Amino acid sequence: MATDVIMPALGVAQEKGTLLNWLKAEGQSVTKGEPLMEVETDKATVEIEAPASGILTNVTASVGDEVPVGNRIAVILAPGEVATPAAVQDPHPRPLPKGEGISQSRPLSQRKETGEGLPLPQGEGAREGRHATSTPTPPAEPAASTAPDGGRLLASPAAKRIAREKGIDLATLHGSGPEGSIIAEDVLRAAAGETSPHVEPSGAKVVVPLSPMRRIVGQRMTQSKQTAPHFYVSMDIDMTAVSRLRAEWKDRGENSVPSINDFILHTCARALKDFPSLNSTYTEQGIMMHADINIGTAVALEEGLVVPVIRNADRLSLVELVGQSRELIDKAQKKKLFPLDYEGGTFTVSNLGMFGADSFIAIINPPQCAILAVGRVAPRVVAEGDAIAIRSLMTATLSADHRVVDGAVAARFLQEVKRLLERPDL
Repeated sequence: MATDVIMPALGVAQEKGTLLNWLKAEGQSVTKGEPLMEVETDKATVEIEAPASGILTNVTASVGDEVPVGNRIAVILAPGEVATPAAVQDPHPRPLPKGEGISQSRPLSQRKETGEGLPLPQGEGAREGRHATSTPTPPAEPAASTAPDGGRLLASPAAKRIAREKGIDLATLHGSGPEGSIIAEDVLRAAAGETSPHVEPSGAKVVVPLSPMRRIVGQRMTQSKQTAPHFYVSMDIDMTAVSRLRAEWKDRGENSVPSINDFILHTCARALKDFPSLNSTYTEQGIMMHADINIGTAVALEEGLVVPVIRNADRLSLVELVGQSRELIDKAQKKKLFPLDYEGGTFTVSNLGMFGADSFIAIINPPQCAILAVGRVAPRVVAEGDAIAIRSLMTATLSADHRVVDGAVAARFLQEVKRLLERPDL
């Protein structure tokens, strides 16, 4: 009996998915449960398993195609079965239950070791004028992933793809992205020094297609600003004690030293226990108070923004929170988050301090009712009685939904966050 291969639903709000790579060619035999294709959503790249054993036929989606959830993109015929009109006619969309068919038994790293079905770089593979084809993309020589000093070389998927196409060794470039990572613009600048770049006619406009992640970020932030009446409360927080604690941990040679952001996440989780209205959601029926405190931390990617969630953060010690935070951030940067990793957040922290921002205001991440924006920790001159002193200060700004909370509640919450950070009791 023929089995349809459909575009699966990997998230609650997902409407479409982008086919990144076929791991089997049309006409090849497949076994139920083995990796069949890779799909990119607005949050992650996920390996999808074959739903049945047989022969892969009637492939209708090509690499780079954006396909609505539930649409059929191929058919698997049982061994010995011959394709019939009934077997290949368009079915009614039947979305795959969320998470079903996701391969977790064959990590990408294992397939790279054997050279089996290497996928396209994340976010790449759009048609860009190519003719559609149902054959899998042949493996390409990977771009350099090791820095000259033997350490790990950080480069975005787009940068790796362009480097391969233009024959540029990433190890020879200096990155301008976060933590010195190499981004697409770095490779393009290097290529321009070797070949004459194409000069657009004067006044020509270039339209850059929206990535799935950029599109969903735009939709959700527009929804938030149009429906939630934002108000903002700012406060300066003395981070001298936290900075001293971090220095002591480093001096002791601790393996995992909490970052400034880890301290903030841990503190917010503790403070929210006393301010449940900030851990809630506005609905037409009333204010939904969440029993769990699930803290999201905004992570900037080249393609957009993603917010992985630390669940039950108020029940974690600082050390436990550090471990979960780093694991989620690493998965986010590799676009390997699963829906459980980024759904169900009840409060978000957005930190631009590592980029040198002194302060900023953030847009609430719906359906949440508040988000805390924090800037860098920097030395400032402050008054201490009749004298002056230099302290490490940080500006925090809370954005809140006025339908749910008022200014006094928001200010008291920020006061509690300030108190806990200025006198950290770990």
